[in-house]
Parts: sequence; structure tokens; C-alpha cells
Amino acid sequence: MFYEPYPLSEVADGVWVGGRPSPASLGALRAAGVTHVLNVSTDPHSAQVRRDFRATWVPVVDDLEPKPASWFRRGLSFARRALADPSCQLYVHCREGVHRGPLMTYVILRALRGLSPTEAKRAITGKRPVAGFPQVYLEAAEAFLQEESEREEPAT
Repeated sequence: MFYEPYPLSEVADGVWVGGRPSPASLGALRAAGVTHVLNVSTDPHSAQVRRDFRATWVPVVDDLEPKPASWFRRGLSFARRALADPSCQLYVHCREGVHRGPLMTYVILRALRGLSPTEAKRAITGKRPVAGFPQVYLEAAEAFLQEESEREEPAT
């Protein structure tokens, strides 16, 4: 079953977010130049996604519990590798494109595009109004981003 209550949304240059892609929307993603797919739902990729895109699966349950740093780290690592090449574009999705996909996209925009929390949320919700950011998810995301920035800062 596919869940696409809203269209696929490009929220920043080369960064897209939405729900689990249907066969029809996969064609739209290819036509838009998407090269990489980051699936954060608990449903694995379809054979067509695995065949047509560079894809990875970083599943997490949408349970309104804090998400672990390891989940953010794996998704961000894939996004960093994909977006290091300016010719590549990334599609991030969960099942419906409401919580998990937008949350991972928020972390990507904060970490790789340098957006503030407000700018990242606005970039996503401006193109994807259905996106929601439960406070517990945002707190886990910000804790992860803080931890990552501290890891990257040189020791003095």
C-alpha cells in the first residue's frame, strides 16, 4: 500500500520529502533528478526503488518517543554522502510524510544547509503543510545536533 496524501515536496535545493513513493511518483522523482532515497519508515524499499535509486533504509517507529542519536547519525551520514555531489538529489520519506521523514529532513537542513530551527521547520512546512514536529522529536533532534557540533569542534 502507498500513502501519498500530499505531493512530493522539494524543501531545499536537492532535498525532497514525502510519503512512501508509489510507482507513479517514482517516475516524478526520476524526472526531477532525484538520485538517492532515504527511507525512514518501518516498511522496506520496494524492488523498484532499490533498482532505480541509490537507497538506504534507516527504520524507526513513529511512536512519539525520543529518537536515538544512532538513527539521526545513520540518516545524516547517508544524506551527507549523497549531497556532497551537487549533481545528486535526495528524497527522504516515511510512510505518510508527516513526522519521521520531515524530522530527518529537519536534521539534514540544520546540519548540512546551516538553517536555524525556525528556518528548517519553515522550509519544510512551507512546502509540506502536513508535516508535523512533535516536541519530543524536536528535542531529540536538537540534542543530536548539539552532540554532533561538540564532536566536530576542535579541543582547546
